[in-house]
Amino acid sequence: MAIQSILLIEHEIGLREVLGACLKELGGWDVMLSSSIREGILMCEQQRPNLILVDTSTPEMDALLFIEQLKTHSHDQSIPILLISSRARLFTPEQLSEMGFAGAITKPFNPFTLPQYITRLMKWDEAAP
Repeated sequence: MAIQSILLIEHEIGLREVLGACLKELGGWDVMLSSSIREGILMCEQQRPNLILVDTSTPEMDALLFIEQLKTHSHDQSIPILLISSRARLFTPEQLSEMGFAGAITKPFNPFTLPQYITRLMKWDEAAP
């Protein structure tokens, strides 16, 4: 299987670094790090990741607008988006799908099991024929 490319959008530097290292070292994935949704949109235009992880609790003034732009851009390119949120468990998979997310990661999470969770959620562990 080809190495997956993940765009991580997280405004908290410490969490961004931990998540990035976890996904790279434990998941074996190429990881692009972004500190803002606006920057993440630009990165998606330059490189096409296989997955976008986005923390929606951001200090960006126009966060909702940027999230909608990111969803539109990712939908046009068929890039799934996973929400990272402490409120993620409040939503059913159907609600997440209606909001434009492929799934969610609930904070707090275990960084050691996160790559396996993402692999299962994205069905990357299913062997290609």
